Amino acid sequence: MTLVSKLLYAVSTLVLLHSGFSSYEFHHLLKLKSLNSAQTVIHELPKDIKYEIYVGLVLFVLAVFTSFEKLQYLPIESNDGMIISEGNYLKEIALNKATNVDNLIGSNPNGEIVFTPSFVDVHAKRKLSREWASNNEKKEK
Repeated sequence: MTLVSKLLYAVSTLVLLHSGFSSYEFHHLLKLKSLNSAQTVIHELPKDIKYEIYVGLVLFVLAVFTSFEKLQYLPIESNDGMIISEGNYLKEIALNKATNVDNLIGSNPNGEIVFTPSFVDVHAKRKLSREWASNNEKKEK
């Protein structure tokens, strides 16, 4: 956890505790006022207490997000005990180096996208069906 996240946690905790205490005081004073007067009026929290709660929650969420660190893993296969962090888990590769064998044999690694054998030439199929229909009409006559 970084110093920034610890500071944000501390500030957000203080702000939320202060807003909770302010809310308690407001409701306590509201009860005393309603006991002294015959009118019982329902009051909402003042806007400054609401805003203080929102600011405390936003600071807390920011503290949570800034406290995330890089993930670290212990490799399964090697026994040297070296911890792998997120930055060096996979090594950079060049696509042309990875596809040297495909290039040498004339295969395209993106073949399913480039070559679409499932598409049908509709005009050629219509021409064939017209020829078939005309041949069948000639045979029936």
